[in-house]
Amino acid sequence: MINFLKNKDRYKYVLLIIVLIMLKVSYLLINTLDMRKHHLMSHLDNYIPFISWMVIPYVLWYLYIWGILLYLLIKDKKLFITHSLAVILGQTICLIIFLLYPTYVIRPEVVGSDIFSKLVLLIYSNDNPVNAFPSVHVLQSVLTHIAILNIKNIKKSVKISSYVFSTMVILSTITIKQHYVIDVAGGYLLAAICAKFVYETFYQRYKANTLDVIFSTNK
Repeated sequence: MINFLKNKDRYKYVLLIIVLIMLKVSYLLINTLDMRKHHLMSHLDNYIPFISWMVIPYVLWYLYIWGILLYLLIKDKKLFITHSLAVILGQTICLIIFLLYPTYVIRPEVVGSDIFSKLVLLIYSNDNPVNAFPSVHVLQSVLTHIAILNIKNIKKSVKISSYVFSTMVILSTITIKQHYVIDVAGGYLLAAICAKFVYETFYQRYKANTLDVIFSTNK
């Protein structure tokens, strides 16, 4: 970390972090507008159950995305820059969509008294049911997982763990009723497009197929 502070390019990394924080603040500000215009619930959403304990991966997502950013900042600055640019591009597009095509979700009544239900209610009370399409949780889960796949010489067990956890996060968005299926699809597609564009433009090394990476004999 000391070496990082002495690095002549440190302002570039600080700027990226500031932009990422500003995007998060912008998301929260748009959320307070509570714009409920378009409702994208599909027939399939009716068959997805509410599962209160899935709030755990939903909350741990914050540690996942920021933890990997910190790791890349220390260990692989080029990948940190590439990953940050992909996140910035994806979140900027999300914010534009939230303003131009505001969507919302209809949440269920949570009647349980267990710790998981209380945590879901805490999220509901601090997060208006808007900014639904595309899902930022899905967007950043996919982008973070792609970043992990592109870390040189990282263990396959880490890649597998990331794949499992990011999948759990994606499922959590629809099982605690924060998003609909189309929000998930939109977040995934946006992440794939942003990652491919940014990685091929700035990184010249792009791995996104989880199964190919896990079962490949090459690093």
